[in-house]
Amino acid sequence: MEDNKKKGITVTEVVEAIEEIAPVSLQESWDNSGLLIGFEDSCVDRLLTCLEVDMKVVDEAIHLGAGMIVTHHPLIFGGIKKLHAGDPDDKAMMKLVSGGISVYSCHTPFDKVKGGNNDIIARMLGLTSVRNLKGEPVSAAAKMIERADEADIGRMGKLKEAMTCRQVLGLVSAQMDISLRQLRFVGDMDEEITMVGVCTGAGADLMEMAAASGCQMFITGDVKYHEARYALAHGIAVIDAGHYGTEKFFASAMKEKLEKKLEGVSIAASKINQEPFTML
Repeated sequence: MEDNKKKGITVTEVVEAIEEIAPVSLQESWDNSGLLIGFEDSCVDRLLTCLEVDMKVVDEAIHLGAGMIVTHHPLIFGGIKKLHAGDPDDKAMMKLVSGGISVYSCHTPFDKVKGGNNDIIARMLGLTSVRNLKGEPVSAAAKMIERADEADIGRMGKLKEAMTCRQVLGLVSAQMDISLRQLRFVGDMDEEITMVGVCTGAGADLMEMAAASGCQMFITGDVKYHEARYALAHGIAVIDAGHYGTEKFFASAMKEKLEKKLEGVSIAASKINQEPFTML
């Protein structure tokens, strides 16, 4: 009898394809990207991409018959000391393991790499002369790994024409498919903007770097009160488009990239809406 595990594309081969797109060596020191649940020799003929793994996504993967999930946010960030079926996150992990489903996280590597999350947002907003947050050219992955510079996690670029902050808010809403009511803004609505910095996810700690590089506006998510006060004091406008709002494009983007590399694998982007906030 033939060993079915040896047929088709293995988890290891999928990992190799992912790391051709975004090498795991690009990750920040605090990150936990890579193969987090690994059945390396198992065959993968169906794969699910998602922003993050929760029980709904696990059930979606099982319904699709997916043998592997590629997520942006790591399923496991710190060490695991215990697993309890009564905890939602633990239960999801236990169900994945019992179902033989592998999980790979492509987190900060996909934020940094050319064509990743930040370049997607820069393209949506029509930014030109796109560079990293120090104003340097966006390097190839190998150079980024060598330099290990946090500036590579974000982007800065010029708007095609000068716009007021009010107009940029409208552009973000339209191009990133986010209701204006979900956007938070710091600054003068009537200030004219040409240079914009971007960091998807929670990137407010990079605001100072963006301002030093000449950015008049910074777009990110999860901006806290004191970070907003800093922006006001230092004269940089800020749009908080939310963590989900700035990273929700991962699933479809990774699906598109993997489809070019994995023949014979059916790839689906998760349809689960993982925006935790409801606008009232």
